[in-house]
Amino acid sequence: MKHLNKWIDQVYKFYHRYRNILKIIDSKVTTKIVLKSVLFALLISLLIVLIPVLISINLFIYNKLEMILSIILLIILTGWGLLFFKFYYTLLKSYEPSLEDVNVKLPMLVEGSLVSFFLCVLGIIVISVIF
Repeated sequence: MKHLNKWIDQVYKFYHRYRNILKIIDSKVTTKIVLKSVLFALLISLLIVLIPVLISINLFIYNKLEMILSIILLIILTGWGLLFFKFYYTLLKSYEPSLEDVNVKLPMLVEGSLVSFFLCVLGIIVISVIF
C-alpha cells in the first residue's frame, strides 16, 4: 500500500509539473506562432520521414518482405509522432524568445509519446487486419 501511495504521488506531481509548463507556454504564445510552428514542424518532419517511407513502400513488390516492411513502416510512423513534437517545440521556442528559459522537454515527451502510442495501436490494428 505504501508503494501505491508513493507511485500515485509521483504521478500527481508529474501531472502538475506538466500542466504548469503548459500554462506558461500558453500564456506566452499566440495563435499565429502556434499555427506557424505546427505547419513548419509538419513540413520538416514529413520531409524527413518521406524518404524511408517511400523506399519501404517501393519494396512491397517482394512478397516475402511484406510483414517486415509493415513493421518497419509502423516503427517509422511511431517515430514520426516524437519527431513532430520535437520540431514543434523547437520552432515554438525559436519563434517566441521568452520561452528560451522554459524547459519544454516534459511536454514534448508526453505529447509525443501519446501520439506515438495512438499511432502504434492504430498501426497494429491495421497490420493485424491485413495479415
